[in-house]
Amino acid sequence: MKKFTCFIIVGAVLSISAPAFAESRAVNISIGSIGGSLDNAALRTIRQVIGFAIATSTVDTFIVYSPRVGSPIPIEGGLSACAEAGYGINNTKFNAFIQQLRSIKPKPGTFYNVELTASCKQR
Repeated sequence: MKKFTCFIIVGAVLSISAPAFAESRAVNISIGSIGGSLDNAALRTIRQVIGFAIATSTVDTFIVYSPRVGSPIPIEGGLSACAEAGYGINNTKFNAFIQQLRSIKPKPGTFYNVELTASCKQR
């Protein structure tokens, strides 16, 4: 009986702490201008990397937050989006995709952020 009680307590503790072990299976991507002109070459490269990831099923959910129909479009352009790992894709392949995104270095005057998140959210 003591073993069963111990098993139940350990199971309860692990189920409560499970979100702490959750892995990031998505990435928020944003690129825009700080005030000057946007680095269009960097934007094209980001779109190509994302497009290839979608074509190879590394990413199966891609949500564009901006620019979006019906919402304000920044004068300088840019992109705000989220890409989520494809079903059944291993971490190595998705991490390689993230590394490709992080290797892009836009020119000064353009901000670029790649942030891990648990999943993409509809806004």
